[in-house]
Amino acid sequence: MPAKHEPDPQFVDKLEWQLAGELRRLNRRGGPDRVSIRILKIAALMLLSVGLGAGAMEASQQIQESWRRELLEVRHEVQLEIARQRVEMQREALEETREEVEQGLRQTDELMQEEQQIAQAQSLVDIMELRLEEIRESGREPLGELSSPLVGDRDFVRERLEIQMRVARVNFRTMQRQAERARSRNEAGVADDADLQGWNLAAREAELELDRLAKQLEMRQAYVDGEITAVEAELKVLELDIQNRITLLNRQRELYGSELERFRDLEEAGLVTPSRTRRVRMFNADIEGQLRLAESELEIVQRELQRRAESG
Repeated sequence: MPAKHEPDPQFVDKLEWQLAGELRRLNRRGGPDRVSIRILKIAALMLLSVGLGAGAMEASQQIQESWRRELLEVRHEVQLEIARQRVEMQREALEETREEVEQGLRQTDELMQEEQQIAQAQSLVDIMELRLEEIRESGREPLGELSSPLVGDRDFVRERLEIQMRVARVNFRTMQRQAERARSRNEAGVADDADLQGWNLAAREAELELDRLAKQLEMRQAYVDGEITAVEAELKVLELDIQNRITLLNRQRELYGSELERFRDLEEAGLVTPSRTRRVRMFNADIEGQLRLAESELEIVQRELQRRAESG
């Protein structure tokens, strides 16, 4: 067993393996760049720390923290570059899809789906850029809680929520268009009620997500302004998430409840087996159980919020 301040050999081996892997991946991209040079610096710091021994390790704590922060930063830089390349490839594919849709070779639904995927991929790039900025300014892993502290004058939590809201708006508009197309197909007799109800449910879920993010922005501002505590912010987020879950579960219960009635009628007519109806009944029972759980959770959270409001 290593001494108190002696580096764990397994940890050292693992770190060396990770650094070597990063270098191999970067070297395949071409000659040495700023990122690969920084990895070499990290490796040098790590080897120096190992060679110093137990007493020197304690004295070199600042150097150790420096290479930890730098390792964190370089990993995010590599991940960000990969995400950017993925977006560029998706944009190229989107242009090809757009041309094929104009030529009548592909459906508009496919174009809408790819546009939504690009919006999501670009939001991931934007969030990763923010995370990298936060690492550089704070020297630590980014924090994602609603009650996370500001970093200097920057509110990275708010900035990330705003990016998430942007992609949520795109998703909501896409789901609305899909629901409208499903309604048109249903009215024309080429799509059944289940297809229409499914798209309506998806649009409602996207709307709730957009509303959730907007309310989280309000809660974040209330926390920054000192109007609510960190625990109250956490409780309010839980309350909102549970309320949205209850809304969706009620819509699912309504949707699959009618499906159960339809399957029972089909079973009586001999068109489906009892096992098919049983599976639908089990699915409905699962929804009922989840709904009861969510309602119990909401009661607990709201009771605690009420207690804090009365005692504050």
